[in-house]
Amino acid sequence: MGADPIRIKRIAFGLSIATASVAGAILIVIQPVEPSIARDYIGRVFAICVMGGLGSFSGTVAAALALGIVESLAATFYGPSWTPAVAFGFLLLTLAVRPAGLFGR
Repeated sequence: MGADPIRIKRIAFGLSIATASVAGAILIVIQPVEPSIARDYIGRVFAICVMGGLGSFSGTVAAALALGIVESLAATFYGPSWTPAVAFGFLLLTLAVRPAGLFGR
């Protein structure tokens, strides 16, 4: 086909590193970075990926927006300590209604 797979892999790797760098730069403004910071985000990232449908970029974006709105409402009305429970509750509700995710096949 004329596409060099090694070059494509290098471009994809470069884009992922650039995206991670921008995310890290934005995150450092919000809170200090420490080795255990992943514990706060890994559960939400897992819930977003599964809710959106594995392999569906548009589903992941829609799930991230929906989960952000639901967590903000829960933090406003019930307090910020409830947001992890709401994230997984929303994940379970989504999987009960549509097991393949929002945009899964």
